[in-house]
Amino acid sequence: MVNLHCRILAGLAVLFGIYVMPAYAASPSSCAVTLTEQSGVTRTSECAVFGVPVPRDWQVTDSSQFGMTDSGGACVPAQYEILARWAGTTNNASAYVKWVLVSYLASVAANESGTIYLNHSGSSASPGTSISISTAVANRITVDTGAAQFLLNTADFNLFEQVTVSGQTLLDTLGATTAIAYSDIGGTSIVAGGSPDLVARATAAVIERSGPLYAVIKIEGSIMHGAVPVLDYTARLHFYAGRAEARLDFTVENNHPVIPYESGQPSNVHRKGAVNSVYIGDLRLKLRLRNTGSALHALAEQSVAVENPASTVSLYQGSSGSSNWNVYTGTPGWPGSEASSSPRVQAMCTNRGFIVSYAGSTVSGDHSEGWMSVYRNSGPRVTAAVRAFWQNYPKSIEAGSDGSLAVNLFPDGSHFQHNFRVGEEKTHSILLSFGVGSITAAECTQKASAFNRPLLGAVAPAWHTNATVLGEVPPASTNEWPLYENYVRTAFQSNPAFDPETDDPSFGNSTLQAKAIEGYEFYGWQDYGDVPLDYESFDWHCAGQMNLKYFYTYGMFMQFCRSGDLRWFNLAYPAACHLSDLDIQHIPDGGATHWSHGAYYGHSQHDERGDLNPNRNENSPSVDLIFGIPDLMLAYYMTGERRFREVALECLEGNLNMSQFSDFTAELPTENRERANLVFGYLEGYRETGETRWLAEITNIVGQTANLSNKSWLTNPDAYGVANPGASIKMFILGQLIWVMGKYLDFCTEYGWTDPYNTAAAIQAYCNFVINYTMVSVGPNASATIFQYFFDHSDPSYIDHNNWALVMADAMAYASKYSGDTNYLQSAARLYNTGVIDPQWSNDAPVYIDTKGLVNSINWGLVYMNQTRTGAPDPAPGPGPGPDPDTGPSILANNTDGSLTISQGTPVSITASLAPGAYAGIEADWWVVALALNSGEWYFLDSNMQWTPFSGNVAECRPAYQGPLFALPSTTLLSGYILPQGTFNFYFGVDQRDDILNYPGGPILYDLVTVVVR
Repeated sequence: MVNLHCRILAGLAVLFGIYVMPAYAASPSSCAVTLTEQSGVTRTSECAVFGVPVPRDWQVTDSSQFGMTDSGGACVPAQYEILARWAGTTNNASAYVKWVLVSYLASVAANESGTIYLNHSGSSASPGTSISISTAVANRITVDTGAAQFLLNTADFNLFEQVTVSGQTLLDTLGATTAIAYSDIGGTSIVAGGSPDLVARATAAVIERSGPLYAVIKIEGSIMHGAVPVLDYTARLHFYAGRAEARLDFTVENNHPVIPYESGQPSNVHRKGAVNSVYIGDLRLKLRLRNTGSALHALAEQSVAVENPASTVSLYQGSSGSSNWNVYTGTPGWPGSEASSSPRVQAMCTNRGFIVSYAGSTVSGDHSEGWMSVYRNSGPRVTAAVRAFWQNYPKSIEAGSDGSLAVNLFPDGSHFQHNFRVGEEKTHSILLSFGVGSITAAECTQKASAFNRPLLGAVAPAWHTNATVLGEVPPASTNEWPLYENYVRTAFQSNPAFDPETDDPSFGNSTLQAKAIEGYEFYGWQDYGDVPLDYESFDWHCAGQMNLKYFYTYGMFMQFCRSGDLRWFNLAYPAACHLSDLDIQHIPDGGATHWSHGAYYGHSQHDERGDLNPNRNENSPSVDLIFGIPDLMLAYYMTGERRFREVALECLEGNLNMSQFSDFTAELPTENRERANLVFGYLEGYRETGETRWLAEITNIVGQTANLSNKSWLTNPDAYGVANPGASIKMFILGQLIWVMGKYLDFCTEYGWTDPYNTAAAIQAYCNFVINYTMVSVGPNASATIFQYFFDHSDPSYIDHNNWALVMADAMAYASKYSGDTNYLQSAARLYNTGVIDPQWSNDAPVYIDTKGLVNSINWGLVYMNQTRTGAPDPAPGPGPGPDPDTGPSILANNTDGSLTISQGTPVSITASLAPGAYAGIEADWWVVALALNSGEWYFLDSNMQWTPFSGNVAECRPAYQGPLFALPSTTLLSGYILPQGTFNFYFGVDQRDDILNYPGGPILYDLVTVVVR
């Protein structure tokens, strides 16, 4: 019936909403949450923890107002924690809840999903088992989950002082330096030449979450080397009701001082081995089973089972085990530029995959599950599993003959030369599961697999977007936005619209996951979670680090919210972990003492290898490279993990430290990118903290930017160029600035504030400048801007023909939103079309090409899409009805749809019909177009039903009819015509009534029939 052409079609839903946003009904009284099992392991009463956006019209102010029911309507136990409120902080009890963290004991079959329902009825059920926490004994915390009792020593932290299961104590008590055991490399620990902080951090514990289903204890202290505190740590222990296990998140931190040059620039933060950096030979986290006199057993993967081991049983992952595991070894580089990549982690690999060593034997494989278990007959047992074990190589787990089990976070340091620079951190997540008696290897494998892919709770995309917690973000819709949706999903799937017959096949049709992360071997503890700077590679499979720049992490979480596709979350979560650990100059305990503290590092400097200074561009920190705060705050709201919030607040301090070097009164507000990035970060910071200093920064930047009294260049650029020779402005930076000013007005709307700076008028003025002086046509109904506008016309610049146009499309959409002038949406549509048709360059293939191209698309274009949507999202992942195939235009040749092949001399009749469905009565342009492919001749059917030739430029086209959509019965457009030999396409389409044929790129819905005459 209706041909849905992936690269062109935009569904009926978008066609007629370009002028009017949908009016949303009141939010439903309950929210369906789908819990998905991804690892092939049946889960029984597993605690699933996830964030849920709460619509403002629920008017919930207290966690007691929430309730949870199963699919049968029965109340089920759940735990609720308020993460954010509308127009207020979590401490403002009168502000409505915006995000709530839900903890729920879920049972889901392997590879299946289940649904529960969050409501605001206040209905509740008591859990069968609850967590209790006691601090009655000084310097001790006892956590009772119902299945085990965990005793923590908060004065001399040793992981677990004791664990008791079924009345049996399981552990020998170890000293702190045995439980957390550091060793140096050849006598070198802290690199000499500075004044390191040799005062040990006082061990301190905080109960961050207190149950009844889920509790978290945070403990901070120092990692000692003898009497010297070489590094610090933060340990978060997660406990779950009914479980004899704990998740340990262990963050290693270098809090030694930054040493500035005389110029004030930091001298010791960039390169591995710099002053005050710390070398790690090994760092073991160890427990030891109590000796009951019974036999000791050690289990590891590859069917390794050793009774009473006489020597250590070791699992060691020395490389990723992937096909490109050794691409950085030797001297990689383009011909003439070969060089060692040492000390980069990947450069030090000597064997593929992992090795299990036991009793004089070894077995090996590529990707280890990352677990080991020790137990005594009818006695104590502990199993350890490390999340993302092989991805974060090198790693090892060791079972000793004394009943000990140790996770070595940084093994083989004498070879790998592990080095922590000042302000650097790394977090590992470890499952420690306890019990009494034996366990099987299959059970251990299941524990590790489930730990690597915890149950994920997700609401429907339309719930996320209609709750508006993300602002101007539409639900994903391949019906409305096929070019956009298919392109952004090249993060993890090939583009189905790619046609090697018409598209440039030289880039293949691969993905960010396969071509970039796997292709460039972005594994190892330093790089896992990041994406490569693959557009500036230094060998076929070697590149520097991008550091998730341009809000990569934010974009991936946002795409998960708007699509419900778990593959986005599976990329975003490791990215958030990497960002919070390795891309930030962390602030020491004493607070920021140097302006670089809290700063974000941009991607590797252009054409820099990232070997000597991974994740730390030597040209950074820089005030215009400020990302990370929105990313980490969204990660926090999605997961509830406090570390993300803590680091986001560090970044806020870093923003403030560095913005002291900026002049926001300048006539040209886009010399650097800091204005847009700072405002975006400060908006999220103020929402979270309510601190007036962040609001003061916002209003200062926005106020100065919206002040048009010193910006004569907006209306008289030539005169400005005469007075300021060489002055210029970059359009992609201006686009970001206008976009964030729109976000500021959204913020004012949320808080019910009147903008005192007339920012809406400033947005219009900036957009008028773009339209009048920098936009150029690059195709039918498609425009781009020049890259850089020189006011004296000394440099004509070049056309920025790529998806930076999406940023400017969003800027124009905000101009329309806050002015009511829909003409801006016409400009936005032209820019959007360019950004989705040519995300990288003119006539590029619609495939993944590089990380920079993808990150622009996952973050921008969405404001325009949301302003022009009418609410036809893709169905939620999983089975469900698709769109009505009978709605829309249809065009037939001799009563045949799709394609017709005939012999020369056979008469051809073309008929068209339309089924408007729910869109009946909406004003539209109706188009009929024909193309003779062999000759390249184009024709359109005019309002007099006459076929009129044109050049192929759609601007020359005229609609056959303009008026409301109605049920058009089969109508003859061409009757009994004899076509010459060749191939002919006949199109019938409808789009919004504006006299513009929105082809290609949309929004347009059309059908096509092809006639082949032989």
